[in-house]
Amino acid sequence: MLKHFETIHFIGVGGIGMSGLARILLSRGKQVSGSDLKGNGLVEQLRHQGARIYTGHAADNVPAGTEYVVISTAISPDNPEYQEAQRRHIPIIHRADVLGYLLETSRSLSVTGTHGKTTTSALLAMILVESQLDPTIIIGGEVPQLGTNAAAGKGEFVVAEVDESDQSLRRLSTEVAIISNLEVDHLDHYKGMEEIIEAVAEFIGNQPTHGKTIVNSDDAGNQQLLQALPAAQRKRCVTFSLHDMQADYRAQILTLGSSGSRFQLYYHNQLLGEFELGIPGQHNVYNALSTLACAHALGLDLAPAHRALAQYRGVKRRFQLIGQIGDVSVIDDYAHHPSEIEATLKTARLQHRPITAIFQPHRYSRTQALLQDFAAAFTLADRIIFTDIYAASENPNHFQVNIQDLVNQTQAHNPDKEVLYFADFQAIGQYIISQNLTNDMIMTIGAGNITDLAPQIVGKLQQRALLQSDPLALTSKDRKIVYAPVLRSHQERKVV
Repeated sequence: MLKHFETIHFIGVGGIGMSGLARILLSRGKQVSGSDLKGNGLVEQLRHQGARIYTGHAADNVPAGTEYVVISTAISPDNPEYQEAQRRHIPIIHRADVLGYLLETSRSLSVTGTHGKTTTSALLAMILVESQLDPTIIIGGEVPQLGTNAAAGKGEFVVAEVDESDQSLRRLSTEVAIISNLEVDHLDHYKGMEEIIEAVAEFIGNQPTHGKTIVNSDDAGNQQLLQALPAAQRKRCVTFSLHDMQADYRAQILTLGSSGSRFQLYYHNQLLGEFELGIPGQHNVYNALSTLACAHALGLDLAPAHRALAQYRGVKRRFQLIGQIGDVSVIDDYAHHPSEIEATLKTARLQHRPITAIFQPHRYSRTQALLQDFAAAFTLADRIIFTDIYAASENPNHFQVNIQDLVNQTQAHNPDKEVLYFADFQAIGQYIISQNLTNDMIMTIGAGNITDLAPQIVGKLQQRALLQSDPLALTSKDRKIVYAPVLRSHQERKVV
């Protein structure tokens, strides 16, 4: 476990989780260095804050006097900085150890689960900020209203998103744990649901005796978790629900709108008030409900929570509006699990508009394990477009699945819908323009680099709008569009 130190080096510091930890340590006066294969906005923010950041990985990047080297699960022992740390006998620690250090030095409020962690963490952070409690914040996404994904507050609380994906949560302890839901995922690190339950149960078991666990009792995975916990730990659990009348906290939804929701909050059937949430979707009512349960269980005044939820406008890549061109909206969303996709499309349906869903599967292991679930997840979309599987760190040759399997199975689940595959983003953008869509929602969905496509589509739509208003505004080169081959179900065809 991390002990007293002054100098620390992060390998892969540009990631959303690693950069957040580095930012907190910088704010606490630590000397921070790091490296990443390429720069990004998060890296530039760290440099501006005083970190020494290198582009690329090399043994010389590890400064003299470094006391700890931090890695994530993605960092291989073959990394030259990893090897240099070993050569110099510098302790190599996981990013979870840094998070554990921060959790242990504050009153820690942690959010974990398969879905909803980032939004829930952001909502909880906003409630504490609105309550003027000045929390330390460590979130796995950038919150525009906070201007960051991590901030070092001076208050007693820390709000942290805890990643369950690699089992590293087993080594963490927290005063309050919110468990949003539990489903089969991350099968590159888990054998199945039983091991996921075991890991989360161990995380809960590390809590101090005065700790609380706030659990969504509507979720089947959480029901399994509650049954697996020892009696003493179950007594520390607080439940929240939309349907379970026996839950400690319950929300009764009044309206589910295209831009937000209204609901009443009950504690043991006592009405605590009516709340408005500034983002749409039933799944986000669950997220908000968990944060209200947390705030009330801590004895906080709910008036600031009322303001925070009403004012909340979301996290980057969570149903994020990238552009509105005429009556066409381009939305980007991080959903990469079948349940997340279904929830995202269900939220989109609240706008009663045609939906074009563009999906990039993330990881071969997830695609192979959940192939049929993915194929059935797009029933609420009107048009479904796939691009190649984003491998992340996986070797495609180690799996018996490819993108055509997903295309074929999705077509079988949606025989009356257009199901297409494009190998590259450029071809997708050209296809979208060729359709002359009106009043549509175009959604880029996935956890890989599919997010880069959304602004490209916005740019193409803007070009089209400009050309339609002034045919001489674009050069002949701009007007020339050549369409790439597309695969539809079993047959190949060209879009013309």
